[in-house]
Amino acid sequence: MLLRSGLAIVLMAAALPAHAAERLSESGVRLPAVSFAPGGALEARIDAAGDEVLSVHAILRPASSNQTWMRDRDGFWAEWNGDPAALFPSAARREGGDLVFKIFTSPPDGVGAMTITLAYRTPEGLKYGWFDAAERSE
Repeated sequence: MLLRSGLAIVLMAAALPAHAAERLSESGVRLPAVSFAPGGALEARIDAAGDEVLSVHAILRPASSNQTWMRDRDGFWAEWNGDPAALFPSAARREGGDLVFKIFTSPPDGVGAMTITLAYRTPEGLKYGWFDAAERSE
């Protein structure tokens, strides 16, 4: 895959050290890793910090492959080529100044560990962050 942007590079950079973050940035931010119940739902809350949000985006890269998928507004996943201009708009609900991304109601078939990238577009550009997510063993 030709890496066309810093966003695509972030999707491949799972070995970077973690630090807590609640906001996204134009240079990317590593968010805390999360776990979820086997077969369970996953949501993420982001502080939009008063930004004018034009669109939101959710991207998933299974730990077992180099494929990347983007989520559309209806919750369906489609392969993504790494070009930020090609991102489908996704969906997030507003709760005060926060955006709550519903990533999935159950993980895609065969995917138990993944890297999730969340992004939103403002008039100034694209802000994004990523985190690792995995099913808990119970």
